[in-house]
Amino acid sequence: MSDLRKLLKEEYRKKQKAIITPQSLMEMIEEVLEIPLPLIIREKKEGESRTFTISMIPDIEVTELGWSDVRTPEGGGTPVKGRERQLLENYLNNIIGPGLDQGLETLPEKLTRLSNFYDNPEEYLSETETRAKKIQQAVSLLVFYKTLTKIIANFNAASAGFSFESFLATLLDGVQVPANTGTIADFYAGGVDGEPVSLKLYNEATVEVGGSFVDLIGDLLNDEKGNKMTYLVVMKNLKGEKENLSGNLTFYQFDFTLENVMDIIEDTKPISAACIVLPLEDETLPDVETPARVRVTPDEVQERFAANLTALTKYAPYVLADKHFIYGTDEMQSIASGAGRLRTYKLGRKAGKEQMVQILKGVDGLENITDEEANQLMVQVGASLRQAINDIEQLRTARKEKVAQVLPGLKGYKVTKGAKGEKRRAQSANIKGAAERSRIFYNDLTDTNSKKQALLKTNGYLNEMQFSVNKSEVFKLAKPMATLEIGTAALQTMLTNTTQLLNSEVFGIFQALESLSDNLNGFFASGLADDAKATEAITDAQDIETKTEKVKSEK
Repeated sequence: MSDLRKLLKEEYRKKQKAIITPQSLMEMIEEVLEIPLPLIIREKKEGESRTFTISMIPDIEVTELGWSDVRTPEGGGTPVKGRERQLLENYLNNIIGPGLDQGLETLPEKLTRLSNFYDNPEEYLSETETRAKKIQQAVSLLVFYKTLTKIIANFNAASAGFSFESFLATLLDGVQVPANTGTIADFYAGGVDGEPVSLKLYNEATVEVGGSFVDLIGDLLNDEKGNKMTYLVVMKNLKGEKENLSGNLTFYQFDFTLENVMDIIEDTKPISAACIVLPLEDETLPDVETPARVRVTPDEVQERFAANLTALTKYAPYVLADKHFIYGTDEMQSIASGAGRLRTYKLGRKAGKEQMVQILKGVDGLENITDEEANQLMVQVGASLRQAINDIEQLRTARKEKVAQVLPGLKGYKVTKGAKGEKRRAQSANIKGAAERSRIFYNDLTDTNSKKQALLKTNGYLNEMQFSVNKSEVFKLAKPMATLEIGTAALQTMLTNTTQLLNSEVFGIFQALESLSDNLNGFFASGLADDAKATEAITDAQDIETKTEKVKSEK
């Protein structure tokens, strides 16, 4: 960096009336270097005239963590927003404006604005008062579409879903909800006290909205969140991959409430409709106390594990401070065995034991323990977690046995795995008939508390079942809210239709930014030896200042 600073000083010494100082330019360059290089979705062909290409649109790093609204573990306190979150929010605020409501109710308006911009950018921007505001709106919308395309085009289904969740949470000023916390919600729209939203991103041909019926009922019983769960279903109709991706995303929205949950689930396939079956006896619901739910969350397992380990060893505080021994973390999962929520450490083989001992000896405060102490501690760690898992499994087993004793009327409402023909049809008819009777009984209940108590006695809640809603059922519940075109072709169409607004000065700013990144990369890749690249970077910086001042003067 010292060679570059020397070169900058020599260059600027020739310009006595320079507006940018070497120090300010260095700060500008250092700031640019912190910004990830843009993903080039479409390269310029050799000999092609210089135009405003997709790669010149400002680029935001796609990152679930960076877009998250991080708060204290209890969900309160001052939000700590990462750089990417703030940058994305600044662009997205321009779509509807800062200071206005940012909750779920704003989504239809925002999606309509985005769709209208694609259909006719010039008409959309004609309502904007000043040219500066038009440029601000146009660039913000282009950034939105480019980032959305980047999420869908460059990630597999799982990672795209996580990133898309973060993206929409940011659009709605939302707070994401950690996994396995007893709720179906993926984020709260409008802040930690906002509406719970479960987001689903699916290929249109394979839509299957669903999840834990136990968690859904838990959400509907939550008075603080309005006894409601909103599902935001986004269907992908796409073809091609990466730079050749084209197609659209269609948004649907519907709510589960205490009033409609039985109606919605009854209309699903038998294996899902079985969730709402009630143990009715002579058209009445038995007045019995149902077993409490056994929660299986990382926090619950960790609490039991920590208590067990603390009772066994004085080294527990050191061990429990390391992420390898905090249940559910990536570090813990990397040395765990088994599948699902309840997992233990890999201590059944020599390799697993050796790895655990090595990790323990690297824990802060345990660097000087002997091999014998480390081996003993390894055994204690493994035993403590196994005991915690065993305790939880025993509680779950005891609960199932009690459910069978208290409410035997729930037996038999399932489709046997592998059942075919007449047997399968009979099982399905039995479930559908019971689900219909249960729905009628439930809907005849006249007060909210009775409905809540009934839901706690449903087959799906007591037996921890899964529900699902397919595409045709989603279509019955919701009409399309909006459709957004995405992909390289869609971006290029929007760029082409905004060329009159984004005139040569604006093009020049983005072109110079792109060139500045390229030249700085070339300079540093050469080991600070390519003076030509450094000189070109200086020229790019000067161009950025000159053109920005010109655009600024036209506000």
